[in-house]
Amino acid sequence: MKKNRFKLSDLKGFGQIAPYLKPHKWGFILGIILLSLSGVLTLMVTRLWGQLGGVGVLGESVSSSDSASSGFEAEILQNWNLNDLGTIGIAIAAVLIIQAVLSFIRVFLFADMTEKMMLSMRRDAFEAIVSMPMDFYHDNRVGDLNSRISADITAIQDTFTTTLAELIRQLIIVGGGVAALAYFSVELTLLMLFTLPVVIIVAIFFGKFIKRLSKETQDEIAASNVIVQEVLTGIVNVKAFANEWFERNRYTERVKSVRRLAMKGAMGRGAFASFIILFIFGAITLVMFKGAELMQQGELASEHFFTFLLMTGLVAGSIGGLAAEFGMVQKGLGAVESLMELLKEQREFNDFETEAKPLNLSQNLEFKAVDFHYEQRPDVPVLKNFNLSINEGEQVALVGPSGAGKSTVAALMLRFQNPVNGEIRIGDENVKELDLRSYRKGLAYVPQEVILFGEDIRTNIAYGKIDATDEEVKEAARRAYALEFIEEFPDGFETLVGERGIQLSGGQRQRIAIARAILRDPDILILDEATSALDSVSETEVQKALEELMKGRSTLVIAHRLSTIKKAHKIAVLREGTIVEEGTHDELMALQGAYFNQVKTQEITA
Repeated sequence: MKKNRFKLSDLKGFGQIAPYLKPHKWGFILGIILLSLSGVLTLMVTRLWGQLGGVGVLGESVSSSDSASSGFEAEILQNWNLNDLGTIGIAIAAVLIIQAVLSFIRVFLFADMTEKMMLSMRRDAFEAIVSMPMDFYHDNRVGDLNSRISADITAIQDTFTTTLAELIRQLIIVGGGVAALAYFSVELTLLMLFTLPVVIIVAIFFGKFIKRLSKETQDEIAASNVIVQEVLTGIVNVKAFANEWFERNRYTERVKSVRRLAMKGAMGRGAFASFIILFIFGAITLVMFKGAELMQQGELASEHFFTFLLMTGLVAGSIGGLAAEFGMVQKGLGAVESLMELLKEQREFNDFETEAKPLNLSQNLEFKAVDFHYEQRPDVPVLKNFNLSINEGEQVALVGPSGAGKSTVAALMLRFQNPVNGEIRIGDENVKELDLRSYRKGLAYVPQEVILFGEDIRTNIAYGKIDATDEEVKEAARRAYALEFIEEFPDGFETLVGERGIQLSGGQRQRIAIARAILRDPDILILDEATSALDSVSETEVQKALEELMKGRSTLVIAHRLSTIKKAHKIAVLREGTIVEEGTHDELMALQGAYFNQVKTQEITA
C-alpha cells in the first residue's frame, strides 16, 4: 500500500476550497488579526504573572533598575507602577477582559464563516451526488457515500472552526514566546530550544502516523455504516431468513476493526504524550536549575525568572499541542482531498439554478443498431444490433425472458445509460444532443420495483409534478384507482408511507407510482412491469387507467402479463439482446415462433 507522506505541497489542498472561503475573506482576515492579538495578550498575561511572582518574592520596593529591566519595558514598569501588587492585579484583569472579548468575537467570526462555507459545501456535495450518471451509483454503495460526505465535511468543519485557529494561536505563542524568552535570557533560551528539533521530528512522524490511521479508521467506519444501510434496507430478507445473528457478527467484526485502529491510535498518542512529559518537562526542569543558578549569581532578575518559567511552560505546551493540531490538519487535508474528488467527478449536468422545461417529445422514437454492455463487464453484451421504432402515439410492448435486456432498453430511453454503438433518435435528433433534464421532463417512468419516499402519499404522487394542486393530485389518484384506499386511511393523503413505502402493500405502492406518472402527463411513457405487483382485480382497474393514460402517447410497455401486452400496436420479442420477432399479438401467435412459445410455456401469463 502506498504511504501518504506529508509534503509542504500538501498544504495546497486547502487552496482547493478557496472558492468557498473567498466570499468570507474579510471575516477570515479579521478573525486572524483577533487571533494574533489574543496570542500576544496571552504572552502579556504571562509576563504580568512573572512580574507578580517577582514582586511577591522581593516586595513592593522593587524598581525597574532592581529588576534588571531596561528600555521600553522599564518605561512601562515606571509609568504603570507595575511593582505594585494592586496595579499588577488590575493590569492582569484588564488584559484578560480584553482577551475574553476578542476571543468571543473571533469564535463568532470563525463559526459564522465556517457554517456558511459548510452550507455551500453540503449543497454542492449533494448536488454532485444527485447529478452523477447511473454508473456512479453502480460503482459506489449508498451507505459509503452517505458516510463519506458526512465524515469529510465534519472533518473540514472541525478544521476551520477550531483546529486552524488553535494551530495559528499556538504558532504565535511559540514564535512570540521564543522571542520574549531570548529578551530575558539568551543562554536559557538556547538551552530550552535545544529540545525543539527533537520535538519537531517526532511531531512530523506522529502526524504521518495519525493521517494514515485516520484514513484507515474512516474507511472502516464507512464500511460499518454500509452494513447498517444494507441491513435496514433489506430488513425483510434479514427477518425472513432469521439472519440477525449473521448480520450482528458481520457488523461486530467491522466495529472491532474500528476499535483496533482506535486503540492503535491511542497507543501512539500515549507514547507521544509520554515523550512530551519525559523530554519537554525534563528540559524545563533543566532550565529551572540553570535559571536558579543565574538568579543566585545576580545575572537574572526574579520577575524575569518567574516569567521565563511560565513562558517556557506556555511555549512547551504549545509545541506539544502542535503535534495534535498537526494531526488534525492532516485529517482535514484528507477530507478536503476526498470531497474535491467527489466534486470533480464527471456529472450528467451542472445547472441547478433553473428548473428544466420539458421538450416536445411527441415524435417518432427509434433505436438504430444499438449495442450496449456495462463498463465493468465489456465481455458480456446486453444489447446487440438492437433496432426498434416507436411511432408517435404508438404503444409498443417489449417481451422476452429474464435477462434478455428489456429493462436495459428502458434505461437507455431514460438516458440512465448511453449506447456503446448506435444511437437513439427522437424525430431527426439524437437524444444525446438534447438537454438531459428537459428531455427527461417529457418522460414518465413506472418501474417494476416501486420505491417511495418516506413522506406522505400526497408528496409521493406530487413528485411527478412538484407544483401540482391538491385537486390535481386527487384526480391523478382517482384515475390510478388509488383514491379509494387512500381515503380509507385516517389521515388520507397525509398518511406517511414509511421508509421506501413499507407501510403500503405492493399493489398500493404500484398505484401511487402510476398516479405519479398520470400527474406527469408525459409525451413518452415507460412501463416496466407496471402491473406486476397487482392482484387480478386491481390489475383490471389499473389497466383501464393505463389504457386511458397511453392514448395519444408513445409508450414502451415491458410486461409478462398478456392483458398488458395483447392490445399493444406492436409487440417486439427480445432474445439475447436482439429483436427476433415483431408484430401484433394475433400475428405473432399465428407465426408460432418465440412469442408463441413464451405464451404457451406461461412465461407470459394470462
